[in-house]
This record gives sequence, structure tokens and C-alpha cells, in this order.
Amino acid sequence: MVRTLTRRQAIVGVAGSAVGAGRASAADGEPLPESTRASVVDADRETDYPRCVYALEDGTWTVAMPVNVHARVPDDVGRDALAAVADAFTGASALRWTSALPDSRVAAWDRDADELVAPDLSVRRPRLGDEWAHVHVWAVDETRAAIHAHRDVFDLAASHFHRGAQYGAAARDALAQLRENGWRNRDTYSIEYGVAEDRLERWGETGDSRATLPP
Repeated sequence: MVRTLTRRQAIVGVAGSAVGAGRASAADGEPLPESTRASVVDADRETDYPRCVYALEDGTWTVAMPVNVHARVPDDVGRDALAAVADAFTGASALRWTSALPDSRVAAWDRDADELVAPDLSVRRPRLGDEWAHVHVWAVDETRAAIHAHRDVFDLAASHFHRGAQYGAAARDALAQLRENGWRNRDTYSIEYGVAEDRLERWGETGDSRATLPP
């Protein structure tokens, strides 16, 4: 059966040349198991950004981390949001960032397509020790991209020997890289994640931010 091209796939196709090898496709098109569908934080991507990152835990997709940075490119800029974000993390100013390292499987929920979707771009900023800045990016539409930022903290028991943490600090890392490429961010911004209070407490500071690329 030929699968219908979704709006998101069309967007990614247009921006794909800018994203290149940074896109992990492992989760693309994978339906959320009925047993875990109740955990989905539903967001209509016509009007909203995806809210959470999903990761595999004991073979089950579950809410793991916040999508904590919203990126927007106004219509009059004349650039695709995903391509503009990708340029910031893969261009000449981003030599410390890389998409070449192995990555664990993560996804966001696309309500339009009723499926999990892999990031369109995933990059890390290696450094001595742990706490590497790690960024996942999803296209939302031509003017918006959703960004999740965390720091990789060393953990032998976790997938790929690290776990995501320090969301607020990582969001600041991501925003600093965007600002270096002409983006601006709002000082005060709040994201409604739709998760239980105990999970918010475990997440700690999420670094909720909105970045805009001015004309």
C-alpha cells in the first residue's frame, strides 16, 4: 500500500538537503502501541508544538523529556524553519557540534499522522567529561520547529551509557548557538507539557524558551 505523504513529510522533504545525515529514522511511521496510547500528551500540530519526547523503556514508548524550545521563522523571512535551525547547528559556527555519534531511539508524537516520528536533526556538543549538550529537532510546519535540549549525563545503566538531564542548562546551550546565528529569544516563556506534577518535579528546570529568526 502506498502511504499518503503527510504535511510533515513534505516539509522535511523540502528541508532535507539542509539536514542531511543528522536525521534518525528509526521511529518514523511507528504506531504507538495501544497499551501505552494513554500516556500520549496529545498536541494538534496545526496549532501547537509537540510537547514531549518519547523514549523506549522496557520495550515500551513512554514520555521521557520535554520539548523545551519553540522556534519560529516569520513568513516575511522567506526561510524554512527546520532548514534555518539546521544551519545554526551544522554550519560554520557549529564546528563543536556533531551528528556522527550513535544515538538512542527517541520520537515525538505527530497527531496529524497518528504516529511517532523520529527527529529530523540530532546533534551533540562533545566535551571532556559528561554533560554534553544534546539537541533533537522536529519540523512542525514551514514556519516552526520544535527543539528538545538536554545534557548527556554519564550513567552505566542507561541506553548508550548516558541519560538526558539538566534541561534548563541545555536549553540555554541551544539558545546560545541559535543567537550566534542571528536568532533572538524571549526572556520569559512558559510551555504547558500536560504531564503530572511529579514528573515535572523530576524534570526540574525545563528552560522553556521561544526563539525567533528576525528578518
